Amino acid sequence: MAALAAAILLMTGAAGVTAESAVTATADAGTAVGARAACADELEVLRSDVAAVPISSGKVDKERAGLVKLVDDATALVAGGKTADTLVKLGNLRTKVGQLAEGGRISPESAALLTADIDAASGCLSAG
Repeated sequence: MAALAAAILLMTGAAGVTAESAVTATADAGTAVGARAACADELEVLRSDVAAVPISSGKVDKERAGLVKLVDDATALVAGGKTADTLVKLGNLRTKVGQLAEGGRISPESAALLTADIDAASGCLSAG
């Protein structure tokens, strides 16, 4: 971490950046990366549960692919440091899960499991 701060300081020295601000920026970046890494586990559990959820009637494979894509998109966004966008994507997933449950296409238990997974991932990202 110190080496990274020193490199940032060297690169930005001409711009008047202090050593303290370089270290702070580096620590903030490290914290964000750590939060994303910690939340990756939550997103992995969510993806696994989405991929396995029983869906009845209609175009089941297409529906499941759409749900998995929402999780994959959220994972890509969080990896890019776009936490706010990730939370929006998880909100979209929550809406879709609600629609499937209301339409009787997934069971209340499956909806509750997926909602709990979404809550865990969202909570992790919000805390980071």
